[in-house]
Amino acid sequence: MNKAYSAAAAVSLVLVAAAAQGAEAPATRPNIIFLMDDQHRCDALGRIDPGIKTPTLDGLTADGVLFTQAVCQAPMCVPSRYSLMTGLYPHRVGVLSNGMGLRDAQMPGPTIAEVLRQAGYQTAGFGKTHWSVQGSSTRGFEVRYTSTDPERGAIQMSQDDPAGLARYNAETKDYGGGEENIAGYLGRTSAVPEADHRDGWALQRCLDFLDKGVDAKRPLFLYLSFLKPHAAHNVPPGFEQLYDPNSIHIPEQPALEQVEPCHATGTNREKMYRPFWSTATPDQWRQMMLRYRANCSWTDDMFGRALGKMRAKGLLHNCLIIYTSDHGEMLGERYYRFNKYCLFEHSVRVPLIVAGTAVPAQRKGKLDIRPAELVDIFPTILSAAGLAPPEGKPGISLLGAGARKAGFCEFNDAPGKVSFMWRTAERKLILSFPKTSAAAGRVAAADIMAGELYDLQADAREWNNLYSKPEFQAERERLSTELIAHLNAAALPEVKGTRP
Repeated sequence: MNKAYSAAAAVSLVLVAAAAQGAEAPATRPNIIFLMDDQHRCDALGRIDPGIKTPTLDGLTADGVLFTQAVCQAPMCVPSRYSLMTGLYPHRVGVLSNGMGLRDAQMPGPTIAEVLRQAGYQTAGFGKTHWSVQGSSTRGFEVRYTSTDPERGAIQMSQDDPAGLARYNAETKDYGGGEENIAGYLGRTSAVPEADHRDGWALQRCLDFLDKGVDAKRPLFLYLSFLKPHAAHNVPPGFEQLYDPNSIHIPEQPALEQVEPCHATGTNREKMYRPFWSTATPDQWRQMMLRYRANCSWTDDMFGRALGKMRAKGLLHNCLIIYTSDHGEMLGERYYRFNKYCLFEHSVRVPLIVAGTAVPAQRKGKLDIRPAELVDIFPTILSAAGLAPPEGKPGISLLGAGARKAGFCEFNDAPGKVSFMWRTAERKLILSFPKTSAAAGRVAAADIMAGELYDLQADAREWNNLYSKPEFQAERERLSTELIAHLNAAALPEVKGTRP
């Protein structure tokens, strides 16, 4: 085990102590630390699966609450992140897929960072936001470092360290769009220094800021967002050695006719993934899955170093810490599906932890089984900062006692239709509608093109669609009524589609 990883494990143990020290701090607005990564499965946490090495995030669960039923609002990066940062469902934002984002004038309202900046917070953002539009502003961040989308006023890795970025790009040049072709998933032990990785660069800029840039006169909102464990799986040395390849389970596959067609048929780069992975060797499967886990451990280690610096600077004595991911990763499950682009469990479910001194003592260390959504992060942060959430937001504060009936997600990438999910811990309903119906602003039962219903307790892999089974008719109709009512009340008004 490498020294940096051991240090991260040590950091996880002091988080609870830091919280205890802050329990007697003055009742001032807390620092808000927002940690995020990309494509992190909900089960890739040591608290859920002891075989996963994530001591920093496990430490946060001891210092807070792990929401075990959390879902994203769209299973792809751009609409998910717009939704999270604005606190609105994708149809209300107007960004429905991983295409063009919104120009500043098209934004449906302020981001979390902008609301906090206007309320007197120092706002600093490091890493991925994925606005997916040329030349946006920093959208509320006073201090901004990014290695992906160009933002006016931000410091770009391409300007700050062009040589390091060139070395990284040379290593990943054969990994395809999004670094997620076959070679990107198989990955390698990285031969470039961690600082040349975009995440390593973002971490170092964050650490430098914590040393020299924090304004002690204002509360801090710090956003640290990594690109991994999303492919490419080119992992810095030391993290692969945390895992035994022989202990990794290769997913069993259903017959194609058992699971297709479905709401996501024709998406997810099927023509690329399925021919290779249906004939891949066990060693290739284990290599791919091991490196995904190693990427999770690497991001955990970087979070640990950042939190360790914050603790040393006294920034955790009065704080709210939130960790999540934008969506999950299928990792070849359910007939060789990879990445996201569907409404199945390991695509839509996300890890979500709320920790720090802002969490009531009686809730610390607990698992929360209420349905939770990424839009809940907006009101949770504002509640901790003593701010009233703007009107028209569908989220509820995770620090409160409120609860929703089910988790909601939408998927807009299948040709000619849009699909919506309504999920409890026991059941999942997916209804598909013509895109023309959804774009009109309201939907009805008569508009349903197709449906899927899964028993998540008896069929966790979602291989058996119960939608047409007579014995499930009453349950199907009840859940459909709830989902359609939710859509018409909260998700679809003012729909205009993806904006140019």
